[in-house]
Order: sequence, then structure tokens, then C-alpha cells
Amino acid sequence: MRQQFTALATTLLLAPVSVMAQDAATQDPAIQTERVAMTRAIEAARAQVDGGVLEAEIETEGGTLIYEIDMVKGDDVYEVTVDAQSGEVLSQSEERLTSFLSGLFQEDELRAAGEAGETLMKALADLEATEGTEIDELSLDEEDGRMVYEIELTDASGEREILIDAATGETLVDAD
Repeated sequence: MRQQFTALATTLLLAPVSVMAQDAATQDPAIQTERVAMTRAIEAARAQVDGGVLEAEIETEGGTLIYEIDMVKGDDVYEVTVDAQSGEVLSQSEERLTSFLSGLFQEDELRAAGEAGETLMKALADLEATEGTEIDELSLDEEDGRMVYEIELTDASGEREILIDAATGETLVDAD
């Protein structure tokens, strides 16, 4: 129990640092033009862990621009780190779905992530097919009784958020 509290406290303390690093990384034009697409990073992660995507984001870790991708397979949650410039998997860690982790991810999210694989990948590829569109973050949530991926992206109109139905891949609405 003490370890769980310590892990949660550490996460809460480091979250603002991660957000600042992510903002700095996504604002640096030199870094932006050199990164691989989110779709490619997720494909690399899926090659390591044949599971569903819960969350993915781009951030800077140790001076390296990375994608951090949380995936689920069975009773395990994996964090896969992918180099954002080369698309190579740097690391992978696995956590059993203990009561602590189960509290972070709802059962519906875990099931939807496992079922959304190809639907999500097609929706992301369609978004990234528009020149100048870069996906910065995605997360699986429940919205109005259905599971959706909230996608944060940058395109010709600037930064925006959209919702993608996890079951159908349909773009529902701009979240702004």
C-alpha cells in the first residue's frame, strides 16, 4: 500500500514537469519536423505488444523526444517507449492489473482498447494523411455512454481536439 501511495505521489509531482517538457518538445519546430507519425510509433509498439492502445503521447525524456504508449493485453498493462525520431522501440515495461492500476483504467476502457486496434489505426492514418497534421496525444475515455479516443492534434487550423468513436472510428465532433 505504501508503494502504491509513493508511486501515485511521484506521478502527481512529476506530471507538471512532463507537461512542460511535452509543450517544449511540440513547440520546437526543429523537433516537430523530424518526428515520425503517431501511427508509426503505435505500430512499433504493437509489434512488441499485441494489445490495445489506452493512451499515447509525445514528450521529452532525458533530452530525447519519445512517444510513451500505454497498452493493454489480457490482464497486463504495458508502457512502451518509442523514439520519436527513428520510430524504434526503446523500452517496454509490464504491470499486472492490480487493484491500484484497475482504479486508473475502467473495465470498459480495457475492453474497448483491446477491440479498437485496426479501427483506431485507420482513423489515425486518415487524420495524419492530411499534410501538416501531427497527433500529439490520444486517450481512451467514456463520453455520453460510448468509448471514444480523445485526440489532441496540430494541423493547418492550429491545435485542436477531436473525438473518435473507439468502436467505429467515426469522427464525432471537435472537442473544443
